[in-house]
Amino acid sequence: MVDVPSLTLWVLAWLFLFIGLVALTVLVIYTRYGREKSVQLSVVSIIIASIFLGFAIHFFLLSWGI
Repeated sequence: MVDVPSLTLWVLAWLFLFIGLVALTVLVIYTRYGREKSVQLSVVSIIIASIFLGFAIHFFLLSWGI
């Protein structure tokens, strides 16, 4: 019998994936078109993107049973 993945894990995985991709997009757009270089915004964007993308991958793997 096929196990149905947890709805909570699916929702959190997609939510964290979306937030991580948005943070990554903000970082790319800001570094490409930003007028003044802000190290603080870059560091915060990198940290947020990596944390949320890491948790998203982790939750997807958990929901698939890997």
